[in-house]
Amino acid sequence: MATVVHGAKKGSSYKGTSSKAILHQYDFLGDFYRLILGPELVFSYGMWEEGDTLDSAQIRKLDYHAEAAHAVGADRVLDVGCGYGSLLHRLVTAHHVKHAVGITMSPSQATWARGQHWSGCDVRAENWFDHKPDGPYDAIIAIEVIEHCAGNTMWRAKRIARYREFFQHCHSWLRPGGRLSVQANAWNERGWLASLVLPPQQLAPHGSGGARERLALKDILGSIKNVREGLHASRKVYPECFLPTRDELNEASRGLFDIVEARRDPGDGVATVRSWLERAEANRVRGAELIGEEAVSDIIREQRTALRFLVEGRFTVFRMVFKKV
Repeated sequence: MATVVHGAKKGSSYKGTSSKAILHQYDFLGDFYRLILGPELVFSYGMWEEGDTLDSAQIRKLDYHAEAAHAVGADRVLDVGCGYGSLLHRLVTAHHVKHAVGITMSPSQATWARGQHWSGCDVRAENWFDHKPDGPYDAIIAIEVIEHCAGNTMWRAKRIARYREFFQHCHSWLRPGGRLSVQANAWNERGWLASLVLPPQQLAPHGSGGARERLALKDILGSIKNVREGLHASRKVYPECFLPTRDELNEASRGLFDIVEARRDPGDGVATVRSWLERAEANRVRGAELIGEEAVSDIIREQRTALRFLVEGRFTVFRMVFKKV
């Protein structure tokens, strides 16, 4: 049965971030990322508490999503964008999931995960648009995947149509009442343009304060720098990616899912990027041997920008739990 996406062109062949861009992000640059992600090889923000290390914060994040999705003790769970498979392994060994399926477009990630020979884990190298499940899933987890769904489009309606297709696929894969747990990098509630060009003190949501101050020269220069750094990241590190807003995900999921939990955790992004950045600097020489000095510099530059954007409230970490209706 064909999937109908409101606002999308009939017969559209768009399938999210291209294989070429994925190979750059996760296979080529991945040789360096494996030096900085820690033993769990989790390439997403952790969930931090006082006294945590990067590794313990990542385990807490995996456990949160397993519990939020009601995956504990489930028969079948899908991890969309499974990366190196750490969540799959955790689901089976710690949360008593009988069959954990993971999909990734990265051949190197799939090869590595399969090579672990984890019992109960099925890793598939495929685009999630093409995923054909063997049966319905009890739960779905998608950690920092939605950023790959909309490409580089600046048009809100087109982004929402593409996000909605993601939610339609998940809806069709889930059992009645099944849950979807999502984690995403998300722009400030003011939207992507305001998030880039406004000074931090003006990034409060619409209607939450008085009249906006006029931009000073330093603010305008700061806006130009932000746009420049955003373009650098999208060209050199994360091609064909775009961050959503919470409102866009709300609208895209409407009628398919009820939102049972939504939380904003910018501190988790700050702590994780700081840890990655520290490890990146420490492994700079070895990284240059693997992928070249220019590529390592691109990653470190992007991480410094991401850290600043998180601290200034330009983007944040959203965690949302959806229940199929």
